[in-house]
Amino acid sequence: MLSPIVHHSLQLVSFIGCLGLLLSQPQRTHLLRVLDGLLMSEKRKTISDLYRQQASRPDPKNGADFFRESRWDEVDLSQRRKRYLLQQLLQIGQQLGMLNVLKVSLDDSLGKKGKATKHLDVVDHQHNHSESHGKRQVYSNGYVYVALHVQFGPVGFTFDMRLYLRAATVRRLNRERRKEHPELPLVPYRSKLSLAQAMLTELATLLPDGYQVYVLFDSWYASAKLMNFCRRQGWHVVCALKTNRRMNKQRVDKHDQLLKHKHYQRITLSATPTTPAAPTYYVRTVYGYLEAVRSSVCVIISRRHKGDKHPKFFACTDLSLTAQAALRLYQQRWRGPSGREVDNLYLKVFLGLGDFRLQSYEATTKWFAVVLLDLNFLQLQQAQAYAQTQTAPPLADFIYQHRQAHFQTLIRAVAEEAIATGDVEQVIQRFILPRDLLT
Repeated sequence: MLSPIVHHSLQLVSFIGCLGLLLSQPQRTHLLRVLDGLLMSEKRKTISDLYRQQASRPDPKNGADFFRESRWDEVDLSQRRKRYLLQQLLQIGQQLGMLNVLKVSLDDSLGKKGKATKHLDVVDHQHNHSESHGKRQVYSNGYVYVALHVQFGPVGFTFDMRLYLRAATVRRLNRERRKEHPELPLVPYRSKLSLAQAMLTELATLLPDGYQVYVLFDSWYASAKLMNFCRRQGWHVVCALKTNRRMNKQRVDKHDQLLKHKHYQRITLSATPTTPAAPTYYVRTVYGYLEAVRSSVCVIISRRHKGDKHPKFFACTDLSLTAQAALRLYQQRWRGPSGREVDNLYLKVFLGLGDFRLQSYEATTKWFAVVLLDLNFLQLQQAQAYAQTQTAPPLADFIYQHRQAHFQTLIRAVAEEAIATGDVEQVIQRFILPRDLLT
């Protein structure tokens, strides 16, 4: 196995330098090793594997200590990252003359771990929404995070991502800490809704005036408190609703029954790579006030066909939008080259978000902060490429370019050293990882 990283990517070093992180030189070195290793490794992204990518062969234990013991503040890193990325994204939008419309997508995601994984603080049995159907509820061993994605035109980035722990998990961890590790701080409990509002609050403090913001989320986050919060910021909401939500003192499914004699409006949404044929829906609309929501809304009742007995319900607080425009906005919550679905794919599959083996909650939050930083590095390159060519290549193209640049540097270093020393075997031994280090 070759160790392809002779020296760190200049583009990655420049990106880290622009953030102005409060890190010592050794901490910065470990951060670059992890970031570069995540992009180069094609296996499970364990710290040992990431450090095997380095031609200098650093000790992986130092990498683990960077997360477990090194005193650096992941909150400060995240704040600087968010401030810089948002500023860059808005500058690109202004250069291209985009409309000042931001789409903010909010959702949570489950990452699975092995069934035998039982001693990591953030891993527990979590409800699996995607595999649960009706009365059959599925629980998976894994971790859950809540993420906020900001999209401006065709480009965007993951603004924030925060770990969610169940209340029972927090109580268990705090009992163990009081008993066995009293020197450690207690783990705070934050509900998904409180995590979501905290991320939106931070976005509101960083976003300059003059932008129209649409906040998009599914029915789980469609609480009156969160909707009222968004409206107080001057933002609009487009979200899904559960059938038992009440509007004008009646459930929304009751409104559907009362409108059964009203004609449908046929609308067409945008085609996507997974649905090349533009999907068509049949909708009815009704206006009023959702219970405990202070602003009026348009409720959209959507069916896949006229005989569909299980309609979907959506709410939009911008009454100037047509039903088609509102649902196209909601569609962008998870579709497209920079949507939430793409973010989760790259975080979990290509960047190894769930490959952590760190036991403590604090160390894992640092791992999450670093992996998200790597994703933002790719997303910024995507936005810059769009600014130059008016096309947004997939993030995989930038991972490929990053690897190709390292392999070219490696080949050049091997050739130059072989010419300089004349000892081919010595050069081979330097750049090929010994068998005992592969285990």
